[in-house]
Amino acid sequence: MAGASSTVLPLRGPLAGLAWTSLLLQILIFAAPLLLVLWLSLLAATEAPGDLSLTAWTSLLASPQAREALLSSILLAALTELGATLLAAPLAFLIAVRGRFLGRMTLGFVILMWFFDPGMRILGWMQAFKDLAMLEILPTSILGGFIAELIASIHAWLPLGILVFALAFRRVDSALLCAARECGATSITLLCRILWPLCHRGVALSAALVFSGAIGSFLEPRLLGTGEFEQASEWLQRALESETGWPYAAAMLILMLAIAALPLVALTLFHQREARR
Repeated sequence: MAGASSTVLPLRGPLAGLAWTSLLLQILIFAAPLLLVLWLSLLAATEAPGDLSLTAWTSLLASPQAREALLSSILLAALTELGATLLAAPLAFLIAVRGRFLGRMTLGFVILMWFFDPGMRILGWMQAFKDLAMLEILPTSILGGFIAELIASIHAWLPLGILVFALAFRRVDSALLCAARECGATSITLLCRILWPLCHRGVALSAALVFSGAIGSFLEPRLLGTGEFEQASEWLQRALESETGWPYAAAMLILMLAIAALPLVALTLFHQREARR
């Protein structure tokens, strides 16, 4: 440990000043809107708008519609996390372990998926779902419903999960994989019995990132959702359209941010606990 710490370069000079300046600017840009939203959530929705109170928070927690919308968003994010994890593992295996032409093509396609415009993609799905429903290939219930939201959400966050998995798989010693292959291990054996257990931290990080991103997603529920399974984003939109609803929307945003950050915080604490052992 002492030898490793002695090789760390000191952070000095103009580059260090530029790095600290950039970091402080990023902290300011992150903290300023967060504090403003927190302040807005404490405003009383009364004739005296300058008064501070917990009216928005108590009303939000007491609202059945708000709780149902938040739980629906949590359910959608959890299912997105599960679906993305199951689909990301084999694709990351192609990229990180199989490699060669097929792995490079898969990596290029994943990057293309990540940068493809989500609005264009979702509008295309909406039209495709309508056409397939008219041809009686798909049930009409998939139009503007929870299933359509789930498909769009998994597809939107799958590239992130694949890339995190691939980076974790690449850290596994290739000699270990070669030895397992020489002993007759199949690709499924390598994935399930070697890569998955050795990369459990990468798996957990991928799941946490996908969940955190999906729970705050606004575009998919807004374009594909219905009132039957109203997401928190749709509840927020209605609150923002009301003249007195901004404090309630701000409180919902803070609550969604806390839930989104919870898996990452728990993962960090768990890794720190493991490191101390």
